[in-house]
Amino acid sequence: MVLVFTVLSRFGYLNIMGVSVVFSDSMEPSLRRGDLIIYANMNYSVGDVVVYCVTPSHCVVHRVIGFISLDTVSGNRVKVVTKGDNADVADSPVDVESVRGKAVLAVPRELWIPVVIALLAYSLYFLAKTPVAGLSYLILFIVGFASIAAVYAIVPKPIVPNGVNPPVLNLAGVYFDRITGIVTVRYTGELSLTSIEVTVNSTSVDVTFLGEREFTFKPSPNLLREAFEGGKPLLIHVNATLNHVGRLSGEYTLLIGGLNPDVSSVNGAIVLKNPNCFPLKVNISIKYLSGYGWMWRNQTYIIEGFSYLVVEVPEAAEMAYAYIYWFNQGSLRWVGIPVKRG
Repeated sequence: MVLVFTVLSRFGYLNIMGVSVVFSDSMEPSLRRGDLIIYANMNYSVGDVVVYCVTPSHCVVHRVIGFISLDTVSGNRVKVVTKGDNADVADSPVDVESVRGKAVLAVPRELWIPVVIALLAYSLYFLAKTPVAGLSYLILFIVGFASIAAVYAIVPKPIVPNGVNPPVLNLAGVYFDRITGIVTVRYTGELSLTSIEVTVNSTSVDVTFLGEREFTFKPSPNLLREAFEGGKPLLIHVNATLNHVGRLSGEYTLLIGGLNPDVSSVNGAIVLKNPNCFPLKVNISIKYLSGYGWMWRNQTYIIEGFSYLVVEVPEAAEMAYAYIYWFNQGSLRWVGIPVKRG
């Protein structure tokens, strides 16, 4: 019965359940070459292992890593993107109709192969003892042979490890240039970007360059400063048109790195240099000695990108020390320097 369901499933009729044998190592260590997969026609999501068939004799057992919705001239189409756990590249997206089911049970090769061999040997033993094969054995042999021929012989394409093709459009990377403050998003794939809309932390940004496989934009200085100080990555949301027919919707995160300010004391003044393209917020506390004893002065400043800040100590100060505080990736940093000595 399982064999009949498998044949019907692979040909797209009465797709209830079926079995498939793993013939490659693309899913190791989760699934090994020779393991038997039992799949069922049921709902699946990202992370599930599914079986999809290119032809009735050529099926692939891979894990779902995403879905792509394409607006085409013939209507909206949903494709499934899969990838082998041991593969470097994702498979080409396939139509949801090609997915035969979700893998619900994996039978190790050490278990099912000996059982099948034992059953076959048992059947052949009784056939050998029977001078004339009984009708039941003859029917069993014909059904088994016809089922195997229907699945593996009628369609000429053999079951061999199949080279993967690049997906419709695959993210290559998101890069931040600390000098210019420009973010670049690059893709690889078969289609081209033709129009695009980008938001960063739910704020719309202007695209500074749009190519076939990449685009650039420049987040506002305040967004960059908040990401650098708080250690929370920017959330980049992309809506793009591909070849004027399909659509790409992607969401990526980008952690903003930067350098700490340079702090020095020059001629009784505090000098801070911001080596980043975005502003830095610093707090300066000055402890100084005057005729009234030791006193404190505290103030917060914003240093623009690639600029200097010079802070004078009070004129009445006979001695002064400065303590500068700022945040880097959510961590409070500080440095203390002598500014004026008696």
